[in-house]
Amino acid sequence: MDQKPDLRTQVPESPIKTKSFFDSIRYAFKGVGYAFRTERNFKLYIAIVIVFFITNLIVGVSLPGHIAFFICVSGAFAAEMINTAIEHICNYLTTDLHEAVRRAKDLGAAAVLMWGFSFFPLEGVLLWVTLSN
Repeated sequence: MDQKPDLRTQVPESPIKTKSFFDSIRYAFKGVGYAFRTERNFKLYIAIVIVFFITNLIVGVSLPGHIAFFICVSGAFAAEMINTAIEHICNYLTTDLHEAVRRAKDLGAAAVLMWGFSFFPLEGVLLWVTLSN
């Protein structure tokens, strides 16, 4: 039976060290691929982003608008992947729904929600301003 780490002790340095910057980039792309293959919400976000990006191109959103759009999109994707990482760590550490685990998972999900609260109003403003001109 696998022993789970005792979180009250100092965690030893990982034997898995990234050898180079390019290895780090490769591992990051593996993480994005994992999120795309396994996370339903991540796929949904990609579909939403594609629809809004094409819409923004068609209606002629300005360059600053596109930059704001990509900042919000990047934040939402990053939050979703961090939330997924939190969920995986929590699921690894315990199968019990401990209050601390519940809070960690809820807070990870809240981070994704906060980016959604910035993305959708931003997109609405971009479309409204562009179409009203």
